Amino acid sequence: MIRDQLPVGRGWEEDCDIVVVILQRVIALAPTFDPETAARIEAEVRAAYGGLRVRIPKRGKHLSREERQAVFQEGLTTMPTDEILQKHKISRRTLERLLKRGGRFDGPT
Repeated sequence: MIRDQLPVGRGWEEDCDIVVVILQRVIALAPTFDPETAARIEAEVRAAYGGLRVRIPKRGKHLSREERQAVFQEGLTTMPTDEILQKHKISRRTLERLLKRGGRFDGPT
């Protein structure tokens, strides 16, 4: 069932079959992975999620405590907001969230 028509690299269509792409990569990285097991996994995933649109979010880099503190301190200065955002490669919303916390960064971000 694992089809060979999709490339393993970049450049596939936006509507590519992500199940096939993932299983192809598993087989490529683990040659001992049994293709019959891959076919069984594919069938189970299709039975559970077939027809649904699933979003796969990117996993962003989380700022360390020290980085959050530096962003907070710079947020209190007269440094332009856009400069802070570019320097730390964060969104405006992240800056607002850090400033709202008032320098308390013990919990999750």
